[in-house]
Amino acid sequence: MREKFLLFQNAANDCMIYPLSKLQGIEGATGVLNFQFEAIVGEDELTVSCGADEYAALVALAELLASDAHTDGVYTIADDVNSVYAVDGFTAVGAAS
Repeated sequence: MREKFLLFQNAANDCMIYPLSKLQGIEGATGVLNFQFEAIVGEDELTVSCGADEYAALVALAELLASDAHTDGVYTIADDVNSVYAVDGFTAVGAAS
């Protein structure tokens, strides 16, 4: 099976792409989803704003990632520059930490 990738962009010349296989988990918090990835050293975390219904956003995202929606293997999760978001309700992505 081909690898799937998750794309995040929060500003011009500031973007990240991670293999889905490195995703360790997604935690819902107040108005955001926190994506945690395995990194070369430690872990990386990205926060995506999702509005008031974190549960619905998380379920919709899981359904998207489990599908074969993109034959190129790249899922744009949050692109603030072009206003493209994988799930209704996503509004912004923070910088990786």
